[in-house]
Amino acid sequence: MISGILNIDKPIGRSSFAAVRLVRQIVGVERVGHGGTLDPAAGGVLPVLLGPATRLSDFVHEWPKTYLATIQLGATSDTFDREGVITPSGDPTGISQAAIETALPRFIGTISQVPPMHSALKQGGEALYRKARRGEVVDRAPRPVQVLSLRLLAWDRTAGQCRIEVRSGKGMYVRSLAHDLGAALGAGGYLAALTRSAFGPLRVEDALPLETLRASPDAWREKLLPMDLPLRGWPAITVEGSRARAIEHGQAIPVPEASTLGRHRLIDEGGRLLAWGTVDATRHLQPQAVFPR
Repeated sequence: MISGILNIDKPIGRSSFAAVRLVRQIVGVERVGHGGTLDPAAGGVLPVLLGPATRLSDFVHEWPKTYLATIQLGATSDTFDREGVITPSGDPTGISQAAIETALPRFIGTISQVPPMHSALKQGGEALYRKARRGEVVDRAPRPVQVLSLRLLAWDRTAGQCRIEVRSGKGMYVRSLAHDLGAALGAGGYLAALTRSAFGPLRVEDALPLETLRASPDAWREKLLPMDLPLRGWPAITVEGSRARAIEHGQAIPVPEASTLGRHRLIDEGGRLLAWGTVDATRHLQPQAVFPR
């Protein structure tokens, strides 16, 4: 059974869904998913999960992400990016590099962020972008998101463009960050270009370009990463014999060797992932997901 994670380099202009669909067609696996949507206008790392690995997508979402963002100052966009209606809003040529570097720290840490209308976030059971396409604008409650670091890479005062590196947790919109940074600088701003350069341990320089996969349909085989990669930082318990059989039937087992409580991965004597589960205060582990051999 094919199972694992592909680090795909999604090209600009293609949706994440279209990328997943192409991988499904070429690899020939019915169950395929991804670990985090990239807008069609953005490129870079897209983790694609194959087979049973799709059951670990929640833990892929826990990985931090790194983006390279180009922000255009001096104008705003109704979509917060270059795809929307652009409205001039100020003169960015008076902004200094020092002013940008001074503004960035206020967006680091746990910050409150309003999701853009043109996003896949659902409200009332419908994606916001569908409402936006009908011309609707609804109130969106600010949400706490994590920005781990921000670094100014370049500032072109003549063009009014700055390039920044963003490391963030899940649920953070770089488009909203671009909009908010522009407002903080008094000139307005929107996201002009975006590349996801890293997603947890996955790096764009190691990614399999989607067009390479199309041209060489077997290229994915040597790029397939183990499905337990998102769990590699967890404590592991090796089980065999009767305990392994109990786990395969979804039954709790005693784990006196567990040194901590909480999430653990269970592996067989050969190091293959059998399941993941949680250890309670009685040193018993209840499997939460089982991966049959």
